[in-house]
Amino acid sequence: MTELLKCINLSKEYTDGKNSVTVLKNINFTVNKAEQIAIVGSSGSGKSTLLHLLGALDIPTSGSVSFEQQNIFEFNQNQQAQFRNQSLGFVYQFHHLLPEFNAIENVAMPLFIAKKPIKQANALALAMLEKVGMSHRATHKPSELSGGERQRVAIARALVTKPKLILADEPTGNLDRKNGESIYQLLVELREQTQTSFVVVTHDNQLASRLDRSLSLVDGVLSESNSSAGGL
Repeated sequence: MTELLKCINLSKEYTDGKNSVTVLKNINFTVNKAEQIAIVGSSGSGKSTLLHLLGALDIPTSGSVSFEQQNIFEFNQNQQAQFRNQSLGFVYQFHHLLPEFNAIENVAMPLFIAKKPIKQANALALAMLEKVGMSHRATHKPSELSGGERQRVAIARALVTKPKLILADEPTGNLDRKNGESIYQLLVELREQTQTSFVVVTHDNQLASRLDRSLSLVDGVLSESNSSAGGL
């Protein structure tokens, strides 16, 4: 398998005056191309902090994250911004769609940021909406969409730049079981179609057990989880 991302002894500590809190302790794991990994942990276990580090949205106290054998913390600010725009996609528990824009405009936003021509960006966005089964709702604003539909639009937005890795923070956490299952099936289909890797942070053990690997984050320490099913 082709290695895409690698964490080496990644640690994060927050200091407030004389007090310090260690959130992550010597995290080591690898993500391969087209692999779907779940990171399971309770609230406050450091899952979101880990995703922020993987996305170069925060700086570790020690350790490194290599993406295609390049240390992302050695990038300057412009290089990190380009890395996030072109190589990564982000999906959150709360979709974070822009309420004043319709679905196609929301999906096209990363392309607008990358200075793609408007006509080309909208065409790519519409094609991605079709891929996630939302092309018929392209002109609807978030307030006119259901929770599951909004999350599908958010996933389309994350994928529209054809990133190599998606970082998903509780993507089914705000959905009922039916919509959560729908999002899971979508992740399976997208992996098969795009060969994109996924790191999914979740407290949903059922979702985690259905991905390729499941890792457990407890008190800042990451380890292999017994809930892993070893495949889809």
